[in-house]
Amino acid sequence: MAIAALSTWLRAQAVWWLGWLLAAVWFGAAELPAWWFAVQTVVMALSYAVLVPILRAGRRAADVVTVARFGGLLAVIWLAAAGRPWSWFAAVAVVLLDLVDGAVARRCGGSPQGAVLDMETDQFTVLGLATLVAAAGGGGHVLLLPALRYVFVLAMWWAGAPAHEPKPVDGDNRRGRTVCACVLIALLVALWPNLPPPVGDVVTAVAVLLLAWSFAGDAGFLLAQLRGPRSRA
Repeated sequence: MAIAALSTWLRAQAVWWLGWLLAAVWFGAAELPAWWFAVQTVVMALSYAVLVPILRAGRRAADVVTVARFGGLLAVIWLAAAGRPWSWFAAVAVVLLDLVDGAVARRCGGSPQGAVLDMETDQFTVLGLATLVAAAGGGGHVLLLPALRYVFVLAMWWAGAPAHEPKPVDGDNRRGRTVCACVLIALLVALWPNLPPPVGDVVTAVAVLLLAWSFAGDAGFLLAQLRGPRSRA
């Protein structure tokens, strides 16, 4: 895995998608035209097509499931933007596939590259679903869910700390995985067609707080690790 290339990819993603999210807020996320989502899916696909070779992923069974999950996400965004009533069920299927690739990795063997691919696929899923929630009339705070990761990447870049590691705290990602699952469930709840909008806003607001707490913990650990060697120098 080319760490330098991956770091450059992460920083480019952070700058681009933060700008994209700010533009969505500026123009009004609830009034975004269909072409907006078409452009978003194209850029996501191109970004992913660059990421897979950087990671040299795709050779393991779990990676194949992860890539299929990403393809399903693009289909969900297109279906939802087109107003298909069953797009919500497709979104649920995509989120559930996250459990499948984890089970396949444990059974057939995973890799560090596959773990990064899974993490970035989760991030794209949060980005796609959060945009759909905002476009459906959800509170603008929902766009903080994808934005927090991009802010984290840029902050760690500024501090000189790594931001590519799926298990940043002593190799333990249980907190991150649990919070990510909560975020994805919150987005699915907010996308449910029969849910009153205020309920969805409360659920996603709680998810924002959870995610901010998780990233704050990761950042605190990474910065402490960074200060350690410097203080001994």
